[in-house]
Amino acid sequence: MQFREHQQQAQARTVRLFACFALLLLALTAFINLFLALAWRLLTPFGHGYPALFFEANTAVVMLFVLGGCWVESQRLKSGGGPRVARWLGGRPVQDEGDALSRRLLNVVDEMAIASGQPVPQVFVLPREDAINAFVAGWGPQDTVLCVTRGALERLQRAELQGLVAHEFGHLQEDDLPLTMRMLALVWGLSLVHGWGQSLMDTDDAGHVTPLRWLAGVVFAGVGWLGWLAGRLLQAAVTRQREFLADACAVQFTRTRDGLGGVLRKVWYDQEVLAGRMRHPAADMVSALLLHNTGGSPWLATHPPLPERIRRICGSALPPLPAPLIRLEATEPRRVVVTSPVPEGALAAATPFAAQASLSPGELRRQQLAADREALERLRLLGGPTELRLLVLALMMDPDNGRECKLWRQLADGVHQSERILADVAMLLPARHVPEFERVTDQVREAPIEQRRTLVEHARDLLRADGKVSPRDRLWWLALRHRVGEHRPTPGQILRPIANQGEALSELNAEQRHHAAALTAYLARLVPCDSAEATLPAANTAWFAAVMKRCGALHQPGADQQMPDADALAHALSAIQELSWMLRPQLLKAWVEEAFNHSPHGVLSDASADALRLTARLLDAPLPPMLEAHYPRA
Repeated sequence: MQFREHQQQAQARTVRLFACFALLLLALTAFINLFLALAWRLLTPFGHGYPALFFEANTAVVMLFVLGGCWVESQRLKSGGGPRVARWLGGRPVQDEGDALSRRLLNVVDEMAIASGQPVPQVFVLPREDAINAFVAGWGPQDTVLCVTRGALERLQRAELQGLVAHEFGHLQEDDLPLTMRMLALVWGLSLVHGWGQSLMDTDDAGHVTPLRWLAGVVFAGVGWLGWLAGRLLQAAVTRQREFLADACAVQFTRTRDGLGGVLRKVWYDQEVLAGRMRHPAADMVSALLLHNTGGSPWLATHPPLPERIRRICGSALPPLPAPLIRLEATEPRRVVVTSPVPEGALAAATPFAAQASLSPGELRRQQLAADREALERLRLLGGPTELRLLVLALMMDPDNGRECKLWRQLADGVHQSERILADVAMLLPARHVPEFERVTDQVREAPIEQRRTLVEHARDLLRADGKVSPRDRLWWLALRHRVGEHRPTPGQILRPIANQGEALSELNAEQRHHAAALTAYLARLVPCDSAEATLPAANTAWFAAVMKRCGALHQPGADQQMPDADALAHALSAIQELSWMLRPQLLKAWVEEAFNHSPHGVLSDASADALRLTARLLDAPLPPMLEAHYPRA
């Protein structure tokens, strides 16, 4: 699915449809003036001209009802914001009370907030709704709520729940909530013209009605009804395009189409087999806000057909998918992103976190996301060669290592606002460091060879400032040298055909398997748990064995699991880089999938994700979607 192309198409169509709304209002005014002028001529055939301000009064009445009604309805919808809508439909706030489903939902909402760069909304659940559905409501960050039905919590896998929540965050990013509210108000204003026409046709207390009044009522009622119908058609067309746009955003945030695609297939199954619909009587009032709405005329449908949405997301026609109840075997830990410790001299920049203990998790997350965005904006303004060099070193070093921090300050001596750079790096989200490292090294790669050589030498001195080089340090240094080196492989070289190699990991020959084992053994010090001890944790040993089993190794891990020295590591890395463009992504995928399988509760740590991402860049292999989804979008 080319989601960026779909985003651009949906936005362009939305602009055209809003232009149609303006033309509709002008056409409604013109038709009412025309019909009233004809009616006046029929009733006064021998009269001359029209009464004073005839057309101006008619136009003012139409504008008063449409625009005034739109304003009144907007104020009514603003009253109470999103929480009022959620409670109106029977929703209750989701609290972190240890419940597995609720905690999983809160974690997914936090992850999608980071991926989309949006504030974390209030989370509600609709406990009486068995259908799979969700919606967001509100006018701004201060009153936005995300509501998920109980059916979605109990019948969606974690990846599918991510796709569902990502779709709703797509509406937030594209500012769809005020748009939808205003369209509802505009259509209601158009309906007032029809209602006023009907009131003119009503009889008075004596049971009489004047011909002129009745004729004006017919005109206003008839033309007003046509205007309301046209407004509903345009409203449905706008919301259908916004649904396509939110679907595309969900794929962008999760980096996979299987999540939201699975949700829509399960909703489709519910429609055909279980007639899954929202039970609340007022659900039709917010139909434009839901993930999907059933029933009604296709012309007035607020959502595109499910098969079309699935085809656009998945790239092919797929059948409905049953949605049985799921049972979580373990409760996820509640993960609140905590920024890295603030280095010495940067306390002033970290004042928002001085009172972290007294803040709620939601308020703490909002402050951390705001600090991350501000720090990222400042770091991206750096452009001088010395500033970029210090930024790369700050991203690579361990902020808890006093000797490394001391040497960094010596290298930054005399540089303006060097402490600001260190403070901003410390206030980035942990998952932001490697993407920023890649961005900055792409800029440094264009610098003269002398500046790049100086950077590599300073990085080497910095990482061994404490007298030892850890597996993490060596991996970062290899990644730096690879990224700023003179001889970067071209896309043609990366995808070069290599003969005499199989198409699956199980077909590796003995020498290739030996090199894969050496590189995997090195990563086993970092994945899935970071350990510098000689004896690896059980999870790391199990991860190594599972990866090697995919590579066709039938024996138990033994001597192959010993961490290679620097020469053996370089030799293994060079040999793996020579694997074909089909085998390198397969090996990387095996590392990532087994890392998720052997991580506590299936949650990949930041250190493990960084190690795998740096290794992927060393191998010039694309990131698997599972790994790419771990990192926030800039």
